[in-house]
Amino acid sequence: MDDELTNDDHLRALAALEAVVQNNDSALEVLAGGAHERPLAALLAAYGQHTLHRVLLAAFGIEAAMTHDETGQRVAELNGDPMARIVFLLTDSLHHQAALAGDDLVTAKRIGGSILLAIHVFTDADNQDALTLLRALRNEALRAG
Repeated sequence: MDDELTNDDHLRALAALEAVVQNNDSALEVLAGGAHERPLAALLAAYGQHTLHRVLLAAFGIEAAMTHDETGQRVAELNGDPMARIVFLLTDSLHHQAALAGDDLVTAKRIGGSILLAIHVFTDADNQDALTLLRALRNEALRAG
């Protein structure tokens, strides 16, 4: 993964995705943060890449406890899968959008929407389910922190 995410980054990204689901622009403005924080569009692109890569690893059954050979075989399958390659293309495109967006919250919101749609492809979550999923991810980040 290109971008290392702190626990605070995870929590901020999850709060932003919840705001996107709820169409809460005021919350996005608050989450945009100050000059010392990563722009929201860049944060969401990095979080989307992290999350979608985790989803792909799980979908292909890639686990830390696997042998080197098993991991190599599954990673080769993942890299050859057209859906996985589209996910890699999507996350790369989101990073490029974020780099051009800077502090633009409209673009951050669109990036968040794209991430939610991509997650939906794998989970069939509607908006209510998405909020439940985001809360579960937030609780996981809080436990890890």
